Amino acid sequence: MADSYPLAVQTTYRDLLDRHLRRPRPDVQGSILRVSNKGGAYWVARQRVGQGVVEHRIGPDTAEIRAQAERLKLENDKAQDWNRDAGALVAQLRAAQMPVPTAGTGKLINALDRAGFFAQGGVLAGTHAFGLYALELGVRLEDALALTEDVDIAATKAVRVLADETASLTRALDVIGLRPVAGPMEPHPVRWETGDGVVLDILTPKRRGGEAVVHHDGLGVWAQALPYLDYLLADPITAVLLYREGVLVRIPAPERYAVHKLIVASARTGTHRAKSDKDLYQAAALIRVLAEARPYELATAYDVARANGPKWRTAIGASLRRRTDIAAILDDLHG
Repeated sequence: MADSYPLAVQTTYRDLLDRHLRRPRPDVQGSILRVSNKGGAYWVARQRVGQGVVEHRIGPDTAEIRAQAERLKLENDKAQDWNRDAGALVAQLRAAQMPVPTAGTGKLINALDRAGFFAQGGVLAGTHAFGLYALELGVRLEDALALTEDVDIAATKAVRVLADETASLTRALDVIGLRPVAGPMEPHPVRWETGDGVVLDILTPKRRGGEAVVHHDGLGVWAQALPYLDYLLADPITAVLLYREGVLVRIPAPERYAVHKLIVASARTGTHRAKSDKDLYQAAALIRVLAEARPYELATAYDVARANGPKWRTAIGASLRRRTDIAAILDDLHG
């Protein structure tokens, strides 16, 4: 059984998560300023995102707009108070050596949040989701501290972040210097890189007989289509990434993440064997914890996956033959 974090640390994280779920959201965020030019005076809201500044125009300097600006100032003052309180909780959790992202990764995930990706149903996947299970479950997961720079995000076709002023998700992330990563034979990039060198992979579920690279209309970008991803993305949970005052994200349910790793581990062979070993390590680490803390949820996720057909059962069985210790734990759930 993994070592648990002290109860006080677990309580602090739950307090932070609860605060984020009740976070004040000003209609217009940023510093509210009156600006003058040759055409007259007007009001704007300026907000720093990464190394850049985003400016939103509120309107001309009229009595009605001045009243609106005052209301927005009060809302933003309350938001600043909230930021300080939440930031203090994040500092406590960082001091307790809970998993934290690198500055570049935190900046990218924060920008995704500001673009509305998580609010609209997008999910943070991969190693960064695994790192957040240490906070969610209140246990020390060794690999959770070894967070890579790569960020995996996933979205079903139902996720939509586009608005009149947003041509695509990647355009909304221009402020962090996003550029495509693609070879000469890849006309549609599904990988992007920030100015800090952080790689972003965009994933979506693959349909039977569908292409491996598809256009995601709700994000306005191309995405890598992967099998079994619908299963992983069902019923995600909320979590807080420990960057600045915290970033509220969606991550897969831990029991589905664990079983999904059993499925995909068997598909990795040859040069991908190291990734397969990592998949099984993460699955094993979570299954040990969940078998004690959330046995019903784990058993249900396992049964749902196996009920999807012989191909799924074969993939899971191949992984469990490599990790008989985990197979025994799962068998005990049905004993």
